[in-house]
Amino acid sequence: MAATKQVNKKNSKPTLKPVKAAKTQDNSELLEFVENLKRQWVSTIDALVDPLMIVNSNYEIQKSNMALARIADKEVKSIVGKKCYEMFGGRSSPCPNCQLNKSFKSSESSSFDLENVRGDRFFEVASQPLVDTDGTITGVVHVYRDRTEAKKMQEKLSQQDKLASIGLLAGGIAHEINNPLGGILIFSQMLLREIPKDSPHYEDVFEIEAATQRCKAIVESLLNFARQNQPDSKKKLDEFNIADAIKTAVRFGKVAIKKSGSINVIEKFKEPEQFVKVDRNKVIQIFLNLIQNGIQAMPDGGTLTIKSKTVTRSAVPWGIFTVEDTGIGIPAEHLTKIFDPFFTTKDPGEGTGLGLALVYGIVQDMGGTMSVESTVNVGSRFIVELPLSRSVGKNKQKAS
Repeated sequence: MAATKQVNKKNSKPTLKPVKAAKTQDNSELLEFVENLKRQWVSTIDALVDPLMIVNSNYEIQKSNMALARIADKEVKSIVGKKCYEMFGGRSSPCPNCQLNKSFKSSESSSFDLENVRGDRFFEVASQPLVDTDGTITGVVHVYRDRTEAKKMQEKLSQQDKLASIGLLAGGIAHEINNPLGGILIFSQMLLREIPKDSPHYEDVFEIEAATQRCKAIVESLLNFARQNQPDSKKKLDEFNIADAIKTAVRFGKVAIKKSGSINVIEKFKEPEQFVKVDRNKVIQIFLNLIQNGIQAMPDGGTLTIKSKTVTRSAVPWGIFTVEDTGIGIPAEHLTKIFDPFFTTKDPGEGTGLGLALVYGIVQDMGGTMSVESTVNVGSRFIVELPLSRSVGKNKQKAS
């Protein structure tokens, strides 16, 4: 019996040692495999240019990438445990329109928009819940994609399509109205010459003539708006200094100032010589419209500032012109409509809503851009950017 036990012990020893060694080796390889996966995952999310984070239901960041760390100006490790809205938006409360709570109630991916959370930037957020084996959502992955420039381009294309369509419609309507309107105007003026001024009908005919003149002005605006996309190819264009055209617009615009000295007009031309080769009258029309709008926005007086500078983009000089007032401002909800045809915030009878739409179209035809910034009760700033044929000066800047 003793011999048998000894043989069994001898037989059992060789079979135990290899099994133990194999398990140790397998564990080591498994740990190395997991570490490699972790490094690959970290390297992958750090390679993304879009901020990424995994957030729990308390808005606390569980993991993030380098793009988010750069935005927060912190190290990746120090971000973990912090609130997502603090690190991404510098806020003390959740971002407006954040859908985190909704994502924790559904296992499906979704997306939402964040606007004006980081300055004036527009972000599209992709949201993907993380679900464990028992179906519990343990966190949500948020990827923030900056879509600001894409949104601006989309709005620009939409505006151009809208202007083109309404331009065709306006031109057709204006031509149809013009003929009967001319007849009404002629007959009302003939009646005014024949009716004695003490006649009880004289004031009525006078009002008809005045109303017809207003209609004629509106029709002329419609025709100008319709013609803006039809430049005269036969017209010879001379190169001129745009500052001279702006100063001419300023002289005309000052006529609209009712109270002498109530509005202070300041001109700041960084470079007095910025040359363009476009229709000079249209340049005057652009700035006269903006100047008159600025003056009308300051019924109690204020300051109208006109600035210009030159920047270089891809070796091409561009003139940046701003017309800024200290008036009543434009509400935020109106800023996206300000260049739409027939949109106006003026009282009925005081504006057609075609002025800025017409100016916007002229700037587009010149290969330039136009934008607006405004704060209610602070003022508005209109920015016109036009490519220059040449610029003379030492203050050129590189465009950022």
